[in-house]
Amino acid sequence: MEIQPKKIDIGIQCEVLQREYIPPNIQSTFFHESEGWSIFYRSRTISLLIFMLTTLYITSYWFQRETLQDSAYIGYIFSFLAFCAYGGSYFPNTLIQRPHPLFWRLLQSWACVYMMSIVFLIYFTPEQLQQFLQQFVDPKLGKPLPQKSYAEDCRFYTPENEHSKFYNLTSSFDVFVPAHIFGWTVKMWILRDFKLAMFQQIAFEFMEITFRHWLPNFWECWWDHVILDIIVCNTGGIVIGWYTMKLFGMKEYKWSLRKENRKDSWFKNFKRLCISPQLDKIEWKVFSSVKRFLLVIWFLVFMNLCDLSFFFNKFVLQINTAHNVMKFRVFPLGFFSIVAARDYYVYISDENVTRLGPNAWLMHAIVLGEWVLFFRNYQGIFVEKFPTYIIMIWIGIFTLFFITVFSIWRRERRLNKLKQS
Repeated sequence: MEIQPKKIDIGIQCEVLQREYIPPNIQSTFFHESEGWSIFYRSRTISLLIFMLTTLYITSYWFQRETLQDSAYIGYIFSFLAFCAYGGSYFPNTLIQRPHPLFWRLLQSWACVYMMSIVFLIYFTPEQLQQFLQQFVDPKLGKPLPQKSYAEDCRFYTPENEHSKFYNLTSSFDVFVPAHIFGWTVKMWILRDFKLAMFQQIAFEFMEITFRHWLPNFWECWWDHVILDIIVCNTGGIVIGWYTMKLFGMKEYKWSLRKENRKDSWFKNFKRLCISPQLDKIEWKVFSSVKRFLLVIWFLVFMNLCDLSFFFNKFVLQINTAHNVMKFRVFPLGFFSIVAARDYYVYISDENVTRLGPNAWLMHAIVLGEWVLFFRNYQGIFVEKFPTYIIMIWIGIFTLFFITVFSIWRRERRLNKLKQS
């Protein structure tokens, strides 16, 4: 009998994925939301192409500039808009749909352009970078900025002041207060966990205390840290974010230690972590393994790195907080962080997901690229040593961290031995 050659399934050689394609391994974690009116979800690729080319042709004559610097500035803006037109049409949808998939695709486009801009700036020397910012961005940039300290007069009660007996407190309520509240509302949408958000706000206040000998803007009075920041702005923004999540049915993330159908106190869960050998009935999160613990800790550290990068770079590059360059970074990056956090959460929570999501990858590239830019330009600025009490506190934090890692590792090892026996 003739032996038939074995047929080998070589699979699909060429496959085109649709923009709406969602990999099967994350279908279970993806909440399919209503698309509403279908007219807003129809592709308009040909119309957009014609509109974009027509706009570029008209504006190339309309925005003619005499200087090379102005022409380069206008060219960068319309190059950015053209890339957003392409990305909004052809980039894949994210794991978040609302308010509209186009919104998140445009943020992806912005993130790509911003990352390339950071990489472009990295290869300048500090002197060349200041010259570039002055000539091609804004002539007002590159000049020393006045640094304001918020701890010049820390008296809570000022009876001699004719405007108010609590003038130091009331005068601190400015335009940055609602901006601060809104910022923590967005951070709540990023974290999606009330306890973790409360922990994160205290952690950043400690970051301000840690680096205030370098950054004068971090100097604040005790009531500024406690009342304005923690109680009013941070907690207020977190509560608003929490209620908007409930109002619009936004997905919550289970970063913290929690049972599936029963809630215990944090102390009981931590005690069970240290003494209980049973793992099967409990849906462990943060303390389930050393890997999981380190991944969650890195997420918290990364959020602080993102915030600190803003303050350190604007100080080194001498860019005012209200400048359009800072606005171009802060607002889009804040909303892009929402979808990047979803990618990261799915990566560490879903066993079927084996690689970091594209938005989380892009977010890491942006923030860490900003720190590369900072290290390229900070030479000779931060020379003052850390205070002794700050060093001692950080030694205690790292000691607690390593003790926790060691305890989780011991418990994980003991449980593995019990399962094998």
